[in-house]
Amino acid sequence: MFFLSPRGAEKAIEAGAAAIVVSNHGGRVLDECPATAEVLEEIAQAVAGRCKVLVDGGIRSGVDIFKALALGADGVLICRPMVVAAFGGAEEGVKCYIHRLACELEDTMQMCGAHTLAEISRSMVRYSPLR
Repeated sequence: MFFLSPRGAEKAIEAGAAAIVVSNHGGRVLDECPATAEVLEEIAQAVAGRCKVLVDGGIRSGVDIFKALALGADGVLICRPMVVAAFGGAEEGVKCYIHRLACELEDTMQMCGAHTLAEISRSMVRYSPLR
């Protein structure tokens, strides 16, 4: 299920969801939907470890992955760029894209002083969503 509000995430937990996906469907469904980064932290805090929080939308680089993890995501989903990599380069294209993401994430972690994924924290990013 896809959610953009803490209330929706709460309803999913009440229904027994083990994980939720914070997504705005690429912003194509409703023009005025907020970006996932704008609501991710609030939703992650609302569910506070009661379920896994995945984020989908706008994740294109290792830096984006780092930011999503710092804002509270347990993991990220990368769809459209992965499809492009698969169509453009088949298995090798996907491998190259994943390798690039991993290298960018590792570089970002080094620059921010995070030695493990668990060490990535909110204090390592400067992000204030528009309110």
